[in-house]
Amino acid sequence: MARPSTRGPVIKVKEKDSRGDAELGRGVDDRARSSSDLSSAADAVATASASSSVATVSPDAAAFSCKKCARGSSCWPVHVVTQSLAKMRDDSKRGRAASARRGGASSSSSSSSSSSSSSSSSSSRAIDPEAPWAAIDGLRADGHRPTFKTYTALITCVGELGTPRDAEVVLDRMRDAGESPDARAFNAVAHAWCAADDPRSAERVVERMLGEGVRPNDATYPEIVHAYAKAGATSRVEAVISRIESDAGELALGEKVYHAFVRGCCDGGRPEDAERVIERWRYEQFDMERVADKKGAICKPVAASYGMIIDHYARDGRMGDARRLLNQMQWDNVAPSIDVFNMLLRGYLAIGNVGAAQDVFRELEGGGTWDMESLGIEPDVVSYTSLLDHWAAVGDAELAEKVLSKMIAKGVTPDLRTFGALVKAHARAGDPESAEDVLRRMREFDAPAEKRRGGGGRGGGAGGKKKAPPANANAKTAAAARKKLKPNVVLYSTVVSAYASRGEMREAKRVIAQMPADGVKPNDRTYGHLVWGYGSLGDVAGITASARAMAEDGVSLRAGGPGRSALVRACRECGLPASHVDRMVDALTPTRKKNGNGGGGWRRKGDGGGGGGGEKRAGGGTRATKGKPGPAAPTASTLRVAGGSRGVGRVRVGGRPRAGSGARSVAARRAYGGGGVAGLAAVAARVFAFF
Repeated sequence: MARPSTRGPVIKVKEKDSRGDAELGRGVDDRARSSSDLSSAADAVATASASSSVATVSPDAAAFSCKKCARGSSCWPVHVVTQSLAKMRDDSKRGRAASARRGGASSSSSSSSSSSSSSSSSSSRAIDPEAPWAAIDGLRADGHRPTFKTYTALITCVGELGTPRDAEVVLDRMRDAGESPDARAFNAVAHAWCAADDPRSAERVVERMLGEGVRPNDATYPEIVHAYAKAGATSRVEAVISRIESDAGELALGEKVYHAFVRGCCDGGRPEDAERVIERWRYEQFDMERVADKKGAICKPVAASYGMIIDHYARDGRMGDARRLLNQMQWDNVAPSIDVFNMLLRGYLAIGNVGAAQDVFRELEGGGTWDMESLGIEPDVVSYTSLLDHWAAVGDAELAEKVLSKMIAKGVTPDLRTFGALVKAHARAGDPESAEDVLRRMREFDAPAEKRRGGGGRGGGAGGKKKAPPANANAKTAAAARKKLKPNVVLYSTVVSAYASRGEMREAKRVIAQMPADGVKPNDRTYGHLVWGYGSLGDVAGITASARAMAEDGVSLRAGGPGRSALVRACRECGLPASHVDRMVDALTPTRKKNGNGGGGWRRKGDGGGGGGGEKRAGGGTRATKGKPGPAAPTASTLRVAGGSRGVGRVRVGGRPRAGSGARSVAARRAYGGGGVAGLAAVAARVFAFF
């Protein structure tokens, strides 16, 4: 039985907690009334699906046309559908996370029904809610038997899509198909209700779970605790905790439950309540009766427990409270981790308090009140990169270089983000040559043989021990580290932007031409910087040549896309209307023409186009010759037009000239001002007609 009087200090429930309970109850009641028709319809669907399940999917082996399914085994189509359901769930989760980053997560002041509808709408834009049902129904229609894992994947998928009531329907279909739902299946349904901000319905699922003789496990209650804590219903959290304690020792009031409590308070915007949860948790070790009952197995707060609150304070800019909580950890005899100090470091840098950030860094190096050597904590790659990123943001390339030099001297291996911050530092300092040189240094970088990563425990450990260098730290390991430090398209785009901001368009195009040789494909942002540079110079011919290169490189020029928007902005800088971009793109976008013998050619509007290899045609194209496949379709990596304001360009084709579309040669290309294509010449004529 629960013993509230001997459990230590209980969190004082403020008036807002009771109001939170009342608002939560009203929200649930309103949703229940508004969804009464939906409930009856769902029940009808459940009944219909159950009857259809009995008719089509029976435990009898004769009901399955698949021999493996008839034997009770899992066949390949069932495995494929199970994996596709898991992929739908993951895609929906990523879509919701991206939507939250763009628009911000819903605050605690919003009602549960609005939160449920917003999450459902954000996920339904990415995944069709009917897609999971179509997958499972198609599987059964083909005579296959969905396994327990398939049904569990279906539950988690529809729950992630924001339809927890459908997740309950799956439980009925599982039972009708001869599968007995266990704790994992019931937990998935309960967590779906928690994700919809309806923990009362999640508790109802737990009651159903107990009624069917299924025991909850350690993963059942934490999500319910989090949902109640986020809604401010502290009294309901206390009820759940009492229920866990009275469960005859089957469940333990452990770290998962308390962390869910702390995380819910922080997500609800109440870090002070989260601190009181930590205090209550810490006092449990002084309850001798509880310690005796648990035979000394009483969990205590760890670095991650305090870290969740410190991170919340740091993100809100309340660095005084974050530092105070770190000092409290010292009084509570809780060893911090490197992640806690990195939270403080990023928080101080975010508000521009560089002095306090340097103090934190000096403390990491052993110059503070903590004994970092005994804790095994030292600055890691995140610590150095946070400092380097700050100097990059203000354009101080000299200090950024000093941070990198110190980082390497300490034996900490830089990563992709570290070099990216250094590239940004030189770019913002107006030095694109040095930014490009960082890419060369990055490709040639040899990782130190000692200390490949900083010390400190894992995110949530109590400091941890310093890792010893690997025994086989040899040239092979260093070569593998160099292979990982390969510049990506973001870094190249930053260099292109630096050259374009100085008006050095020839150098910017040279960097883009070099990208395919380094195994990096330019994207819409890369060309966006290039087009912006031409627009700033008023170079319409350069914009036209860039548009053609975008089309050849496969960059999307659809209406409303980033590529088309960059062209529109550049043309407006030159005084041209947006309709001009539509005509330009229509004339420049290559369309693939299938050829039976000579492979695929490329055809542009107003031009004869190229077919496969063979003899020339009068129309400017070629006729495929038997046994001689045509050349590959031209891309920006093999054909680079350097059109300028004077209409003179050059062509680079793997270091040697090559015949272009039809019978035109390189000389003809230059005469036409880049490209040598009739369609491009026509567009250029229309462009200059605007002036």
